[in-house]
Amino acid sequence: MGTGNKLVIVESPTKAKKIGGYLGSGYTVMASVGHIRDLAQPSQIPADDKARFGKFGVDVDDGFKPYYIVDGDKKKTVAELKKALKNSDELYLATDEDREGEAIAWHLVQTLKPKVPVKRMVFHEITKDAIKASLGNTRNVDEDMVDAQETRRILDRLYGYELSPVLWRKVGPGLSAGRVQSVATRLIVEREREIIAFESKDYYRVVADFEIAGANGKPGAFRAELNKRFATEQEAEAFLGKCKDARFTVLNVEQKPSKKNPPAPFTTSTLQQEAGRKLGMSVSQTMAVAQRLYEAGYITYMRTDSVNLSNQALAAAKEEVTALFGAEYSEVRNFKTKSKGAQEAHEAIRPSYMNHRTIEGGPQEKRLYELIWKRTVASQMASAQTERTVVDIAVSGAAEQFV
Repeated sequence: MGTGNKLVIVESPTKAKKIGGYLGSGYTVMASVGHIRDLAQPSQIPADDKARFGKFGVDVDDGFKPYYIVDGDKKKTVAELKKALKNSDELYLATDEDREGEAIAWHLVQTLKPKVPVKRMVFHEITKDAIKASLGNTRNVDEDMVDAQETRRILDRLYGYELSPVLWRKVGPGLSAGRVQSVATRLIVEREREIIAFESKDYYRVVADFEIAGANGKPGAFRAELNKRFATEQEAEAFLGKCKDARFTVLNVEQKPSKKNPPAPFTTSTLQQEAGRKLGMSVSQTMAVAQRLYEAGYITYMRTDSVNLSNQALAAAKEEVTALFGAEYSEVRNFKTKSKGAQEAHEAIRPSYMNHRTIEGGPQEKRLYELIWKRTVASQMASAQTERTVVDIAVSGAAEQFV
């Protein structure tokens, strides 16, 4: 572990408390509580710099140079961090490993101006093993990720500030046109115009219930649908008239064995979709609950495009499937991310410990954790074996068939 005192800065107090318990003595873990500085509002820019930065907090004539300030509510946090840094011989920046987390780490360096060694500490799950492993695998702050976040933030300021007032007047107060919102608005408008222009048309389908003799002589039944749809009700009724005295003959019976593969582990978007469909949770609710689960050490990082699982997670999932259902139901699967622009710095969203089938917490935390646990375990199971039977039934005096 080394000697002396080491300052570790994370983003949230909850995470600080959890990680501090893992690191023990010799480490001081504190929270920045998100960003400690941001682009200045026009009213916060000194008079001497108004001409250059006054409108957006960005000098558009000098390479889009930003004007950052430590806002009033963060000055106390910065002062506390600087005080702790004076008594430290190393600084570890343990913010999230994404663009925002990298930017927070960079702003901490720029603001605190440390005179001790600075190490970027990254991990994808808040467990004792992961935290201690990250101490031995530190890196520098990723300038490319910082540039990416800074570019997005500046574009947000340049375009969002101009377009947001239009939304306030035309749509509703409090809306933002920054980042992707303006693009999403256009997509929604175009889709709404398609819906308005769409002309609906009715059609009629015919289904029939057929009785059959079962395997043990017991009567059975199945439903079949005509392989044609009618444009008018009169056409459908005319066909039904033909069926009154018609004979129905089985032309062909085809049995098709098939299998169904399990879905991949959760990414951010698929977790949001399933939580909405199965738990009735909004996107914001899902991400807030997932954030709490991550900070409590129950799941891996919840912002990811990747469907990959670590070798350790694959082995743990196999143990769970074998223990619950038997070895024949286990199949180790390495999923591949299909999206070309996916960022795969993280694993898929999964439980930090696969053998923890439930957790302590509120109802929302327990339900979302159970959803993640089941999805992860299911992803490492053998394919479901099914059989589909297709029956072609001819109608005497008609060209159509039931299927």
